[in-house]
Amino acid sequence: MVIVPEGETGGAVVVNTGTGSNSDRNFTLLHPTWYLAEGSTAWGFDTYITIENPNDSEVTARMTYMDPNPEKGGATAAIREIKLPKMSQTTVDPREILGAVDFSTKVECLEGKTIAVDRTMSWTGKGASSPEGHSSIGATSASLVWYLPEGSSDHNFETWTLVQNPNSAQAHVNLTYMIEGETPQTLKKVIPAHSRATYSMEQDIGSKDASVKVSSNQPVIAERAMYRNNRREGHCSVGAVSPAQDYYLAEGSTSWGFTTYVLIQNPNDSACEVTLTCMTPEGNFLQDPFTMPANSRKTLNLNGIIPDKDVSTLVHGSAPVIAERAMYWDFGTGEACHDSIGMSAAHKTFYLPDGQTSEGRETYTLVQNPNDAPVTVEISYLTNTSAKDTVFKETIGARSRMTYSMADRGVKGRATTIVRSLDAGKKIMVERSMYWNKKGAGTNTIGGFSD
Repeated sequence: MVIVPEGETGGAVVVNTGTGSNSDRNFTLLHPTWYLAEGSTAWGFDTYITIENPNDSEVTARMTYMDPNPEKGGATAAIREIKLPKMSQTTVDPREILGAVDFSTKVECLEGKTIAVDRTMSWTGKGASSPEGHSSIGATSASLVWYLPEGSSDHNFETWTLVQNPNSAQAHVNLTYMIEGETPQTLKKVIPAHSRATYSMEQDIGSKDASVKVSSNQPVIAERAMYRNNRREGHCSVGAVSPAQDYYLAEGSTSWGFTTYVLIQNPNDSACEVTLTCMTPEGNFLQDPFTMPANSRKTLNLNGIIPDKDVSTLVHGSAPVIAERAMYWDFGTGEACHDSIGMSAAHKTFYLPDGQTSEGRETYTLVQNPNDAPVTVEISYLTNTSAKDTVFKETIGARSRMTYSMADRGVKGRATTIVRSLDAGKKIMVERSMYWNKKGAGTNTIGGFSD
């Protein structure tokens, strides 16, 4: 038996044989279980869950929906099982069996094989010409600690922290708000077993800009949803389970009418120095370092740092930090936005469950190469119909980023994405952005991964 440290996804295991000789074997963790803390088919929201089966055989997914109602003590709202065809995308509408309710979700592959799961929510805000939406990849495990760098209950924003407790015992949770320019505040919460809870930043601390740290005596899953201008727009992201000295953000643009912000959380009890490296199609640009106080959050507007560029970002701290990115735009139908947490390591293979080119949808795959040499990647678009899958290869320059349109590759309808680095030892970072209503609305998320 091998005990794998939290956060590790693969690598070499060195075995002492007991006779004085050692051997090593590579391992790769499978991801058969996924958690989605957010979800609602009430209050004007619609939710769909997308499951990617990257395997060469059919598998079965069990979906467990968890009740958010603390006064009822928490409960399993419903369970369903569905077949996932090989190398395919499957979309599930929870409303079909739940009706109008808030919920969290657990998705398990019963064969124990890797799958990938994300969730998209949509709603129509006041004055909007079409539904707005937000999306997030799921989490592959619960954790005692979560970090959420972005957050504001000021500037016409509302921020909600969603915490899923999949355990058979109640969870005692501390929410620590790391307020920009102020002393942190910690509030205690209790979440019943097999349930989900929702916490308002404004109700907890008033009108502030703040990052959130969620700590619990039971392993939980945390996400954060934000809305602005009476829910005319909004975005959502799963949290990060640990700080790191490096965080990667594949998406970002200060061109085409986009404004991009990088949100950095310093959860340490001492100040740290932070440096940004901006990676564009033309190469990388190193920015001057700056200092972040202890237990603080920092907001950076990339438009004032590297204007008129499509840009990925590498955030490096002298001490471990967490980074997230939010993007805003207005192409004539009102302001819209999307957001995602970054990742603390690059990986060999990424899975992006959702994707569509029909019904006015646009889907883009953003690939960041943080290596000091070019990398060749293979991108596969897998349909959920009898249409032929699309597979192509591209070479991405050193320390740069490239964007790939699903429609430009001839995909029609819905499709899921796999991106693989074909060069040994050269790992990448991948996100997906989707738009509709002529970019009047959009979503973004990181992908699931394996090594």
